[in-house]
Amino acid sequence: MKHSVNRPPTPDAVEDQGKEPTLQEIINIKLIESGKKEMLMELLRERLIERLIECGWKDEMKALCRRKEEIMLLWMTLCI
Repeated sequence: MKHSVNRPPTPDAVEDQGKEPTLQEIINIKLIESGKKEMLMELLRERLIERLIECGWKDEMKALCRRKEEIMLLWMTLCI
């Protein structure tokens, strides 16, 4: 096995020979081959955005960003 500081060990090709794919891997392959994976990911993104809007997260983030911008502008004017 190859080891890295930033990621888990990568199995060698010899170790992978004869290994049966897991159910998750089979499903992933079938979704990619059929083109359905991208469609499902897009539906998930849309639903996530809807939920973030429903719970007010998007508005809270906008307010935080505006506040940070105001603080940065104030800091810049004080430093000049």
